[in-house]
Amino acid sequence: MKLFCFLLSFLMLSGCFAKREAYLSEPESTVSHEENAISQSSIPFSSESVLPEEWQQEDVVDGIHPFVKSRLQEIASMLLTLDMSEYARAKAAFDYVLDNMTREEAVGQELWRIHGGGDTPIPYLEQRALSPLHFGIGMCEDYAAALTLLLRELGLEAEYVPGLLYTVEGTLADHAWTVVRIDGTWYHLDSHLEDYISRGRTVRYRYFLHGDQTFAVTHVWGQRLINMRLLSQEQNEEIAARYIPPACPQDSPNPPQARTMQEAPMPDLDGLKEQINAEINAYQQQNGL
Repeated sequence: MKLFCFLLSFLMLSGCFAKREAYLSEPESTVSHEENAISQSSIPFSSESVLPEEWQQEDVVDGIHPFVKSRLQEIASMLLTLDMSEYARAKAAFDYVLDNMTREEAVGQELWRIHGGGDTPIPYLEQRALSPLHFGIGMCEDYAAALTLLLRELGLEAEYVPGLLYTVEGTLADHAWTVVRIDGTWYHLDSHLEDYISRGRTVRYRYFLHGDQTFAVTHVWGQRLINMRLLSQEQNEEIAARYIPPACPQDSPNPPQARTMQEAPMPDLDGLKEQINAEINAYQQQNGL
C-alpha cells in the first residue's frame, strides 16, 4: 500500500526522544507501565509536532521524488545480489541502516525542492527519509521512513508504523518503526532502537523480524494505542483509518547471527549544514527567489 502524507501529527516529532540518553529498558510488566503512563499529567504528544501545512496534502506527484528515488536505487544496487531471498534482502536493508546512519536531528529536508521538486509537496515518508538516505543522519521517524522505502526498493512489502515506546523511566514517548512481509508473513523491525543499543558494539538483532507479542513488551501501536485512551477521538479515528499495520503473528524462525557493527563515522554536522545552506542560497539566487 502506497503511503502519502502522514497526517498523524501528534506522532510525527522532529526527533523521537528529547532525551536520547533515556532510551529503552524492557518493562517488567506491560500492564503496570500502561497504568503508569495513563496516570501521567503530561501526555507524551507534543503540540509542536504538527507538520507544516504544505506537507499535509495528498495531491502529490505519482511515484517517488527523483532526489529520493535515485538514492534508493543507488543503495539497492549495492545490496542486491542474484537470487537474493526476501529474508536476505530485509537483513541487507536493516544492516545498511545500522552501518551507515547516525542518530542526530535530520538535515536538508527541503532539498527536494531544488532537485526537481517544484512546488508540489512530497509525501511525509519521503521527506523524512531524505536526511538518512543522503546524509546518514536522522531520528526514529527518519530511520523508519528510510528503511521502509529501501525495503520497497528491494521488492518487499513494507509499512511505516507510528507509535509509542517505553522509556527507562517506564513512561511512553513518540516513536516509529517498520513492518515488512517476508515469505508471506509480516514482522516488526526497529532499526533506530537496534542502532541505539548496538552502536560501536555488537549487533544482536533484538529488534529484527519479531512478532506482535514480542514487540508489545516495549512498543505500543494501532488498536492497543487506541484502547489506552490517551488520544483524542479524532486522533483515534486517524489511527484506525491509516495506521493499523498487518498482524505479525510470530518471531522469525531464523534469527541472524550476531555481528560486529561497521559503524559509520560521525558526520560533520556543521559542515553539512553549511553545504546545504550554500546549495539552497545558490539555487535561490539563480532563480531569483
